[in-house]
Amino acid sequence: MNHRPKLLLVAALACSISACTPKPKPPAEPAKAPVVPAAPKPRPDGAATTPRLLEAVEGAADLFNRGENDLACEQVKRAEGVKRSGSPEDLELSQRLERYRQACEPNG
Repeated sequence: MNHRPKLLLVAALACSISACTPKPKPPAEPAKAPVVPAAPKPRPDGAATTPRLLEAVEGAADLFNRGENDLACEQVKRAEGVKRSGSPEDLELSQRLERYRQACEPNG
């Protein structure tokens, strides 16, 4: 029965090793947010043009999609009166508006 003290010693050693848990690593420093360039400053002469034109064109598109063609054509006429700034966004919206205007013309 010479093995009993060795067995107890091994069991005690195993318990002491399993009780030692590694310390949790400190949280890494949060990643720095990427630098985002500032938005270009709006031009005072056309600052509200694109939102107004966008609203008018989207309104006409919505009316066309719902089958309200007469109301959509009225919306197109109102949208044609919105002053444009000449920005690329306005150019794209103007092209959409032109397609809607053509759809409103009677085939004749």
